[in-house]
Amino acid sequence: MEQAALSDNGAQVKWLQRSALAAALVVAAIGIAALAGWLFDLPVLRSVIPGHVAMKANTAVGMVLAAAALAACVRPDWMPLRISGPASIAVALLGAGTLFQVVTGVELGIDTLLFDDPEALRTGRAPGRMSELTSASFVLVGVIGMMACKRIGAWLGQALALVMLVLGLFALSAYGYAMGTESGQVAFTPLGINTALCVFLLALGWLASQPGSGLARVLANPGLGGELARRTLAPALVAPVIVAFAAQVSLAEGWLSVGATITWMAVASGLFVAGLVWWGANLLDRLEREREHSRRLEASAHTDELTGVGNRRAFDEALAALLARRAKGGSDLCLLMIDLDHFKRYNDSHGHLAGDQALRLAGALLRAALRPGDIAARYGGEEFAVLLPGVDAERAAMVAERLCRDFRIADWPYEPVTISVGVAEAAPGETPQSLVSRADAALYEAKASGRDRAAVAQSGSA
Repeated sequence: MEQAALSDNGAQVKWLQRSALAAALVVAAIGIAALAGWLFDLPVLRSVIPGHVAMKANTAVGMVLAAAALAACVRPDWMPLRISGPASIAVALLGAGTLFQVVTGVELGIDTLLFDDPEALRTGRAPGRMSELTSASFVLVGVIGMMACKRIGAWLGQALALVMLVLGLFALSAYGYAMGTESGQVAFTPLGINTALCVFLLALGWLASQPGSGLARVLANPGLGGELARRTLAPALVAPVIVAFAAQVSLAEGWLSVGATITWMAVASGLFVAGLVWWGANLLDRLEREREHSRRLEASAHTDELTGVGNRRAFDEALAALLARRAKGGSDLCLLMIDLDHFKRYNDSHGHLAGDQALRLAGALLRAALRPGDIAARYGGEEFAVLLPGVDAERAAMVAERLCRDFRIADWPYEPVTISVGVAEAAPGETPQSLVSRADAALYEAKASGRDRAAVAQSGSA
């Protein structure tokens, strides 16, 4: 079922996969740049903004490995899928080892394995050691990668990716807060902006890499819900960073007091939510109107404008589908071919406008007499066709007789109009041409017998 659903929304699935691959490439580029910064002693590559927290060397290695795992899972034609598992395990072990050092105080020697980190001494942190938030993110992304690689625990993997997304969003929001301070640092999240961005992108990448489950299933949906999610998710994720930055700038510059800043943050959050709701509602309204217009166009393409019943195209498509179902052992199917008796004489006597009026009334009589699942169509000129799914020849003959009676007693504007009906029951494997031919033969038989009656065709064979 999942594969069938994905086949219906290929464009959205490809968009998600491209997004996941783009996230992996950006993370890999950031990690490689940070490693180059350590190798060639270029602080701007390590921290992006001079003087701010730098991405540690082992963090950069972990980011490159995590990006490789994600890329291999999304595009195994670019990178062998077998890389994803070992790379994810290495990332998880790196994060777990760092957390083990923090909790136990035991040094494993992994922090400065590649490069020394004298800058860390002025911040009071262990040289070369990634933050606890980064370590936890590595454990999460490693587990997510191992599960996604083996295609197991999709929902658990999505849940862990959401937790990681929260961590990344927290780190970016905290960095927005820190940017508003005089020092540009914040004590409770010692992450560089490049590290925070990588955590955020990896979470989004793994969420987007599995379009058949969780949040990605909604994003891949071609319907209104999917369109709304694709349009509003990014603003909703970026807003906390902007609000945190603006609030801290207002405090640092003395524009507002603490109380006023908190009040304006609440107001801004409310306005943002209201704006997002309005934007989403406006989007849904526009999409619904477009879909309604498309439905009307599609209906008009399958409807005879004069009579209001289906047209020849609709009849041919329905007949082919019902016969295919019948061939697979489906229920009975009968076809009624209906012709208005002496319609040419009626037209010549009362004019073409009267003839059109009679055809409109004929369509209305057919629509009123049939079940919701029955299909009436104008076959051509004054000839109509009716498909009766789930009805055998005996019951179809009763329907035909009832239609003859309905037309006979209808309130026609100039003179009574009667019909002749040919009835044919489809045989398993019968072609549309054969069934129509047999129903036509029965119609001619009804006309030859005096009109205003129904005739049943002989049983057909496949």
